[in-house]
Amino acid sequence: MQVFISHAAADAVLARRVASALRKAGFPVWDPESVLPGDNWPAAVGMALESSELMVVLFTREARDSGNLTHEVQFALTSGNYRGRVVPVLVDFVTFQAGKDVPWVLLRMDPIYVNAPAGISDSDISQIVSRVSAVAGADANASR
Repeated sequence: MQVFISHAAADAVLARRVASALRKAGFPVWDPESVLPGDNWPAAVGMALESSELMVVLFTREARDSGNLTHEVQFALTSGNYRGRVVPVLVDFVTFQAGKDVPWVLLRMDPIYVNAPAGISDSDISQIVSRVSAVAGADANASR
């Protein structure tokens, strides 16, 4: 089950850490670095979204203003490929206003809350991998 990590450009380092941990756990993860200079970026992202079946949303303060993240999440919520397999990770949202700071739809999906003013920890990454494994495993069990 391929995983797509939706994130703001400013959060690329965090996305690479999550992707690495997910790969170590056996999940294929789409790698945006596979898009070469001169390639059609929107087409490559679109193909990755269509071929993925689970999305991790890294929602940070920087991501609030990311139009790409918004479109990617909208695609996942309306696509049959993802069917409830969206894992929101809210980074550094200790206090927030639902709907204003964080989209209400992400709050309804049992998000993972990470308070990481000094950087995201290995245990936070492990929590994300565990949730992805649980969501993927629940889906595999339901299809049997």
